[in-house]
Amino acid sequence: MLAEWGEDTKQELAVGVATAGDPSDPTSYSGVPASLLSALQELVGEAQPLAAELRVGGDVATALLAIRRFGDVLEPHAALRRHRADALASSRMASLRSMALRRAVRRRHPDAVIQIGCEYRTPDGVPYVTFEDSTVKQARRTYAWAHLEIGEGTAEDWIGLQRRCYERARACCAYNHWAARSIVEDYGQPFEKVKVVGVGRNNPTSPPAGRDWSRPRFLFVGYDWSRKNGDRVVAAFSRLRERIPAAELALVGGHPRIDVPGVTGHGRLSLDSAENRERIVNLFQQATCFVMPSLHEPTGIVHAEAGAAGIASIGTTCGGVSTVIGEGGRLVDPASDDSILEAMLELSDPHVAERLGAIALERSRLFTWEKVAERLLRALQLPGVDRRALADFL
Repeated sequence: MLAEWGEDTKQELAVGVATAGDPSDPTSYSGVPASLLSALQELVGEAQPLAAELRVGGDVATALLAIRRFGDVLEPHAALRRHRADALASSRMASLRSMALRRAVRRRHPDAVIQIGCEYRTPDGVPYVTFEDSTVKQARRTYAWAHLEIGEGTAEDWIGLQRRCYERARACCAYNHWAARSIVEDYGQPFEKVKVVGVGRNNPTSPPAGRDWSRPRFLFVGYDWSRKNGDRVVAAFSRLRERIPAAELALVGGHPRIDVPGVTGHGRLSLDSAENRERIVNLFQQATCFVMPSLHEPTGIVHAEAGAAGIASIGTTCGGVSTVIGEGGRLVDPASDDSILEAMLELSDPHVAERLGAIALERSRLFTWEKVAERLLRALQLPGVDRRALADFL
């Protein structure tokens, strides 16, 4: 790809990745900023992490912003618990983050910025695109996120800031078509300004040399057990195993102790451990189907990893995972036990599982961080970059 659009461009172009945190931290934002930085390093001369965060005294500042009444001063820890979410989403915190980003931009002088999240503003005069998995408006109406348990005034301020970020951006980039629709319908942005760029994979999954499709082996990976709908998955599997006694289910993440025939729990396997990453990759290669019908899932990077391992996914209709899964799996109502069981029964058929797994593998080639980085560069419309050599939007 670099040979197609020139080493000179690569040497001269500096692109920053900004987040309300440390973009280089592989455990932050599901690993998205760190993975994107790594991919950009292969495409531009300099990929710069730009932290819109309070590096010194951040917790103290949050606590001070959380204090609303004189009585809170007497019980600061209680005040922090009660008001932390509201404080982190406040316009005052957004101003502090924006100030921190301005300092980072003055220090690094990027040619352009990829702004992940709209909890702060990129400085005037710097070309940028936004990059998000959902909007504040749609997130508030679709799921009871803890970080969105905020006052109406704070919510309106945040929505207003997000709208201004979209209006000033060269393009509004979304992980999925679900978020893209909200940017157009809820925030009034022109359809042609909104681009779906997808997500990449954080685990180097790939198909095994040979996979035994003869008996169903399901894999669930979800650290938020409740939101990922783990209890319903186990319940559906128990019913399925009454019909297919050889079926197996492997669980990874924040699951409780499970004592159910055919179910194996592997607990939390942190992505910052090479050994754990290898274990997760092996589990993907052993599985014949991935199942995670979350109560709500904005995008689901793990579905792209399942596809790259050559297996189909059972995902949710609540959120934006359809962009990743496409025809390589099934979408189900996460509140319907029967729908989950029906999909698991269908994917227990070796021929169906193998056929949809091949479709998922082919689709997964759209979802690499290199292609996401190319789409974001295309959206930035920077001079000197031959956009014809870059991946198309989804």
